[in-house]
Parts: sequence; C-alpha cells; structure tokens
Amino acid sequence: MKMKIDSTVNTYIDTLGIRCECDNREQRDNVSDALINFLKERKVVGIKYDKQHSSKYYQITKLQHGNTTLATIAKGYFQKDTNIDPDYFYINISFYGLQRYNKINEDASLLLIRTIIAFLNTNNISFMLTELDIAMDMKFSIDNILAVCINRSPNIHYYELGETNTSGEKIQKDEGSYYIERYQSKKQKKNAMSRAYLYDKRRKELLKYKRDIGFELTRFEVKFQKRWFVKNKFGVIPIYKALQKYAVLEFKDTKQKGQLIEKLNRAKKAKQRRKLIDDAIEANIAVLHTQKMNHVGRFLREIATIKLDSKGEFVFTKHEDYIESMSKLNRKR
Repeated sequence: MKMKIDSTVNTYIDTLGIRCECDNREQRDNVSDALINFLKERKVVGIKYDKQHSSKYYQITKLQHGNTTLATIAKGYFQKDTNIDPDYFYINISFYGLQRYNKINEDASLLLIRTIIAFLNTNNISFMLTELDIAMDMKFSIDNILAVCINRSPNIHYYELGETNTSGEKIQKDEGSYYIERYQSKKQKKNAMSRAYLYDKRRKELLKYKRDIGFELTRFEVKFQKRWFVKNKFGVIPIYKALQKYAVLEFKDTKQKGQLIEKLNRAKKAKQRRKLIDDAIEANIAVLHTQKMNHVGRFLREIATIKLDSKGEFVFTKHEDYIESMSKLNRKR
C-alpha cells in the first residue's frame, strides 16, 4: 500500500561542509591564503584565528558575523606513516546554522557561502561535499510529532520510539532530542553515511543561544556525511530518495501517538511499519509530512554553478539551463 501524503513542508539546508583536496602543503596554503585575503577584500565577515582549537596538524580560522561564528576554514593533512612526509593535504570549509530564524545571520551566511563557492568555482578550485544537513521544520510542539525509520538497514541499530521503555527507563538521555539511529561509538557515528534525529528547535535555541524564536518549532534533520557523497551522485533527487526511508507524522491526540508507538516498536519488518503508518493516516489519527525540496534544489544548483563575473558580481546557471547529472560535482576525482 502506498503512503498517503497529507502535507508538504518546506525543507532547508542547515549545515554545509566542503573539502578541497590539495597536492601538497604549498598548494593548500596558497589556496587558503588567497581565499582569506579575498574575504578580507570583500569585507564579508570578521576573520579570527582559533588558536585554542588549532594544532600543528589542523589550523582553524573562524568566519564571524558579530559574535556569531558562521563558518570555519580549517587546513589539515593526513600522514599514514610517521617516517615519511605527509601525503594528503586538504582544506575543510564548514558552514553552520544556515536556518536559524534570525534573518540577519541567515542573510550573512548566504552571502558568505556564495562568496566562498563563487571564489572556488571562478578559480577552478575543485571541491567535494563532506556534509549536508537537511532540515524539515514544523510549527508544532515536539509532543505532537513522531519520526520513524521505515526501511531499516540490517547493519545499524535503532532506538526504540517514545520516552521510556517497557521497564519505565528513559530511552534517550538528551532532553528534547530523539535520535533515530543508535551508534555505539563516536567513530561509528562519524563513519556513518547518514543519521537522523528529531528535536525541539525552540528549546535548543534557548539553551544554546539564550534566544527565544517566539513560536513552537520541531525540526526533523538528516545529516548526510562524507561517505554518502562518495557513494551517491550529487543532486536533489538522490537526497530526496534517501529521505523517503523516514516518515514524519503529526498527531492531534498524543494518546493515539503513544498507542502507535507501542505497535511500531513491536513491528519487525518495514512492510509492517509501513502498514501501521498507512492505517493511522487513513483513520485520520496522523498526518504524514513530506519534504518540499524547492529550497534544497535551488541551493544545490547555486553551489554547483555560481561564479564571479568581470565586475565581481555573482552569476549562476538558471534552472531551465541546468542539467544536474552533468554537474562538476559528479565528476570522478
């Protein structure tokens, strides 16, 4: 039985990570220095070297708007054998919190991304994606939302749904956040292709930034990591397909949500989970929210094509002229 879609929700990119691979230390340092000097010339952000978190292996520069860090540029290298010279040099550029519900910071982040990616594309400096967080925001209390992984991988452990198990013990320690996949170590989490979680965005903003966004907001987020981009093509269609293994449901009656959770926790197969969800939707117990990918598609097209013209203005390929499968980000490295 095919799932009924009752509501589409705008979907955004909240984190972006890219990597430039370099042949040697000199090339890496030249690219990093040229990029930082370009940012200084354009006066896009404040630039601050992060001495506290840097080392001889990894040097971090913060890109700030006011007191908010919008991104970091980190130079690093990897050495397989301590008796030989380093054989892998790279620059990691990470952009954080692109969807903060703070227009000033959001506009500053977008300008920074466009500036950096346009610089790289204009100068034919290759890069690959290493992280992309897809955020689906719903203006409801987290008490009324449930996120379920329907098609589970046999090699991954998953948390039970709900607050407590049958013994009354808390299933997850992080208040206001519900992780889907259950990794046993930081290494497993880092090496995963993707991972998902549901959390109270309003609560997180209050705790982390002491800022109230002013309304209830629950965020379902899927973090695509480096291994995902190694194994999958760049583009909105592969990302959309990967999101379809999850179902995000809204309930008016939290008691009915609890009843469905009990049934889902007993279901062992994807077919069973899918039927339980379909039945809940058909009975008007739950509303299925699905992703509206317009923002994501536009964002990916921009980072694949944006450049600087002779006047230093941004230019990028129009939607009707863009062929996603031909993107340079799909070329073999």
